Amino acid sequence: MNTTIFLDKNINDLFSKGDVYEIARKIEGRVFRETANRITKEFSYQGVSYFIKYHGGIGWTEIFKNLLKFRLPTIGAKREWKAINRLNSLNIKCPEVAAICYRGLNPANSESFLITRSLENTISLEEALKLEKFQLLKTSVKREFIKRIAKISKKMHDGGVNHKDYYLCHFLVDINLDVTKDIYLIDLHRAQLRSVVPRRWLEKDIGGLFHSALGFGLSERDLYRFLCSYFNLPIKKVLEKHSFFVKKSVKRAFSMYMTPLLKEISISSKKKQLPNSSYFREDTGRSRWIAKKAFLTKEMKEVVTNLGYFMNRGDIIKNEQGHRIVSIYINDKKFFIKKYQMKSLFHIARKILSKSRAYNSWIASHWFRAAGLNTFEIVCVYEEYNIFTTLDSYLISVSLEGLRLDEASQSDDNALMIVAKIHAFFKRLLWIGFNHGDAKSLNFFFYKNKLLTFDLDISKKRNLSFLIKNSRERDIKRILRSLLNSDKIHDLLSKRLLNNS
Repeated sequence: MNTTIFLDKNINDLFSKGDVYEIARKIEGRVFRETANRITKEFSYQGVSYFIKYHGGIGWTEIFKNLLKFRLPTIGAKREWKAINRLNSLNIKCPEVAAICYRGLNPANSESFLITRSLENTISLEEALKLEKFQLLKTSVKREFIKRIAKISKKMHDGGVNHKDYYLCHFLVDINLDVTKDIYLIDLHRAQLRSVVPRRWLEKDIGGLFHSALGFGLSERDLYRFLCSYFNLPIKKVLEKHSFFVKKSVKRAFSMYMTPLLKEISISSKKKQLPNSSYFREDTGRSRWIAKKAFLTKEMKEVVTNLGYFMNRGDIIKNEQGHRIVSIYINDKKFFIKKYQMKSLFHIARKILSKSRAYNSWIASHWFRAAGLNTFEIVCVYEEYNIFTTLDSYLISVSLEGLRLDEASQSDDNALMIVAKIHAFFKRLLWIGFNHGDAKSLNFFFYKNKLLTFDLDISKKRNLSFLIKNSRERDIKRILRSLLNSDKIHDLLSKRLLNNS
């Protein structure tokens, strides 16, 4: 089988002399992506810019490897061509195809390439977010973008197409973020075409889209606004009729976001960290630590490597049998050092093979922040350990000004805001399947109208629904008990939390 279709006469001359596949392989241009059998380049010809995606033979080893993982390998450019044609029929904008060529029936050694016209004066939504251009838009424009992306998603899925790489980077919009102009969907080489898309693939697409937005401060309202537009229903009906779909999509989003991050922030990993990592890790064989590079000044490193000395120099905040907290100043900035101490041999035995409380706080804080929950900024975790377990551990965090929740709750002026913030806190914990473990007013802080939580050393992720429900109920009861002296807040919060628990 050998098919060669040139839809753009402008590039006919480029491929008129010699083997078209040889020309496609050797064409000069800017490489955007390259794998063992696939390369994507941007090139210019006669003043027009194009993208070429060349697919070589994948080999039987790779085919069987994918099949053993119950995945279909990406073979050839024909799939993307078909996907573009299907989406065009649904009135979804895609790059204009200039040429499609493929030959060979054997999937292990077939060859193909797809050429599309470059989309001038466009920017991906991901890049617009990274450059903080999107964040500067008017609220009405942001909402319109969310609505349009939701409508495109629904139209694509109803038309029997699932993308499989459905991220914000694959939406190209006007470079000036004019929401009235066309939005293009790109990179369809893995797309699947059916008469009806199975629900699990719908969840994967939407979960992938949510995942790509997480690092940019996805708000609860943004999520619900998308879902309302996607299902064309008010949010109450969405949560009634499609609650399982929403839970699965959100769970997938956070799993995709956190899986690589958890590897990067692991204190015990032996893998060498990449140069562009935001973290620095060190292991001496008897102690190990990991810190955020943004805070790792020369002075901070001196503190980390001499924690015992600085614990004795700091101002004591709390000193109990299980832990001790001091405050110190580094470069005129105030930090807390919290030491978790082993109380007894029984305590050491009980902690064998479990995470230290400092490390548990470190992991939980990253989960919480992924869900948009504010926590104290944890700078570093330090552990002393032996072959059996961790011993003493330390947590260094940035100090903040503001009021503890038990102090802020004394003002009726703050009542409605406090109730709304706590209610949102528990909603977002559900997103990630976490419980705080010690959700009392003493462990919450108000700073610049933001609710911050700390003391996450017994926070835990639950994977079973009944465990999530039980731990959530315990957290709710604890926060309500701690606010008994604030009648107005307690009553309002009881109605909102207990009606939704």
